[in-house]
Amino acid sequence: MNYCLYKLHFTTPLHCGRGDGAVSLTNTAMTLRADTIFSALCNEAALQIGETAVDEIIALCSSGKLCFSDTFPFHKEVLYLPVPLFPLDENAEFDVKNRKAIKAVHWLPASDEYFRNFSGYIKSGNMFDIEDITKSFAVFRTDIKAFVNNDKDDTVPFEVGCCEFEENCGLYGMIGYESQEDADAVIELLKSIGISGIGGQVSRGFGKFVLQTITDDNKYASFIKENIGTDKNNYMLLASSLPKPEEMENALDGAYYNIIRRGGFSWSPYANTLKKHTQYYLVSGSMLKHTFDGDVFIVGENEQHYIYRYAKPVFLGVNL
Repeated sequence: MNYCLYKLHFTTPLHCGRGDGAVSLTNTAMTLRADTIFSALCNEAALQIGETAVDEIIALCSSGKLCFSDTFPFHKEVLYLPVPLFPLDENAEFDVKNRKAIKAVHWLPASDEYFRNFSGYIKSGNMFDIEDITKSFAVFRTDIKAFVNNDKDDTVPFEVGCCEFEENCGLYGMIGYESQEDADAVIELLKSIGISGIGGQVSRGFGKFVLQTITDDNKYASFIKENIGTDKNNYMLLASSLPKPEEMENALDGAYYNIIRRGGFSWSPYANTLKKHTQYYLVSGSMLKHTFDGDVFIVGENEQHYIYRYAKPVFLGVNL
């Protein structure tokens, strides 16, 4: 499997549901998960090319020939990864003095140095210098929007939560592929999505971006490519995903993980909107001893076609 990395430079605020059951309009996440990207690609392919293009994307993903990571923040050239969900060693002494600062660390620069430092923290309990990794990437706010109530011929205001990325910050993600042609097609679809927007409330101008591919001379991208899919003593999830039922027991054996709710409604240019089945995924940053294949699950059916949700993993080999 080959991997290419890309950046999303947002030109408008982003609204994306957190998936935790909170009121979706007034709460927003900063990152986009792999299943959201998959859905956006399918919708864009349907609009631009037709249903056959959607079927091809689903087939490529189901067979493992095409995969996507969640998106993570960047600042200038520095690419960040989630802090591994891994407990302190039983002999480590927790750094009580800096406990609040430690809780505020959610992202690590993607480099050998920081992952070695984190491994040292796991063993000793003493957190390394974290001033340069407690960075803010975006400002969260609530915007007031309005819609026209046709029944009363009146304008009704409502609130929308969104995040606006700070200067030189945005999101980046990974595409795994076997065929360069498939990767190029995905990049072109993503560029098109950037014009209309991704996430929620795109009709109101949210989620627009400009896509930039990341070159091989970026040392953080090199770290990711060198370790993605490698055989280490632990595997960190880079895509919120779900094992198939027959994989679940083995995948969770010795794992440290959090879960996130994946629900919501489908949108299709060919059919009416409908509510999708709810599932609970392992979040990116979860640490596993065993890999799994996951799947592209059927989570509904409208009058024209099945509704699919992406749940394939991407693993980063990590020694902790």
